[in-house]
Amino acid sequence: MITLPEFLDGTTPHCTPATAHLFDSTHPDDEQQATAICTGCPLRPGCAQHALTTPEERGTWGGLTARQRRRIRNPDDTAWVDDEGRLRVACGTYRALQAHLRYGETCGPCRAAQAARTEHARRASLAAEHAAGGTVNGAAIHRRLGEPTCVHCRAAVARQSAVQRAARRMAQHPELAMAS
Repeated sequence: MITLPEFLDGTTPHCTPATAHLFDSTHPDDEQQATAICTGCPLRPGCAQHALTTPEERGTWGGLTARQRRRIRNPDDTAWVDDEGRLRVACGTYRALQAHLRYGETCGPCRAAQAARTEHARRASLAAEHAAGGTVNGAAIHRRLGEPTCVHCRAAVARQSAVQRAARRMAQHPELAMAS
């Protein structure tokens, strides 16, 4: 069980005996509820600072879980706590973009880095489609990348269209299917 420091003497409406179990739990749902309770608390920055300097090894403190606090204390990690007591990581990473979105923020470097990661993944997928000789999926990836479809992928689309047209003709004229 967590022992509360003096500044959390029970006078804050956010930390109550009814919710105390949430702050000591390691279950993700409980941690999420505890973090949500911390969001509106005026003591959040001080509470997070206490947990980082003490160091508290268990529970949610100032909106930070034990795992998040370990990341902050890790000298090889770029995580830090901002002035509002929220966990931050270096911009340009996927985790930073997720944090910006969660906090209702926009960040040009994070969006640009995500666009670059997405393009890299699409180009890797496109290379696999080309290794297969060009495919319909490859044509769709070309479109997502905003580039003209290559000859091989265009041919795959044409083949698929021809097969679909033939199937529709046969469905409309069943006597043609029997004649074959």
